[in-house]
Amino acid sequence: MTNKIKIKVDGVNITIDLDSELEIADMSDMDKVAAQMAYWGSIWAAAASESERVDATYRTWRAKAGEAALANDPKLSEWKVKQAIEGDDTFMKFKKAQGEAQRNVILTKGVFESFRIKANMLQSKGAMKRSELDATGMSTRRTPDPKPGGKEDAKSAMRAGNKKRKAGRA
Repeated sequence: MTNKIKIKVDGVNITIDLDSELEIADMSDMDKVAAQMAYWGSIWAAAASESERVDATYRTWRAKAGEAALANDPKLSEWKVKQAIEGDDTFMKFKKAQGEAQRNVILTKGVFESFRIKANMLQSKGAMKRSELDATGMSTRRTPDPKPGGKEDAKSAMRAGNKKRKAGRA
């Protein structure tokens, strides 16, 4: 069974399989975590923005509904106006929309924070791996700089020059 979260933010359906996305099977995920955090940070921001818009729309409707109730009967008490507003079917639609918007904010923040924890765990795992290699006298494989004239290319040229000078002295 997989643990999936499905949300809709700004009309866009978004799904994440938490088991596969947040699992740390090996260190190969390290290069993707920053992009995943940026993506979920943007979804979190969109969800927060949508939540504010839903609340503003609700408040506008509520104010207009209160004005309409008082226009029909200016002598209505405050509790009767409130009861009339909350008894309207539109009130429940707005409350459901607010609840869904808040759910999206909380879920997207949770996913973002989970990726932050994953990044920290990968960093820690990498440090432990380097420590283990140092203890055994091994080191991580170094890949040469692929660009001609890059750092590794310059080091190779320096080593070759040193070898030639030493050979010329002998």
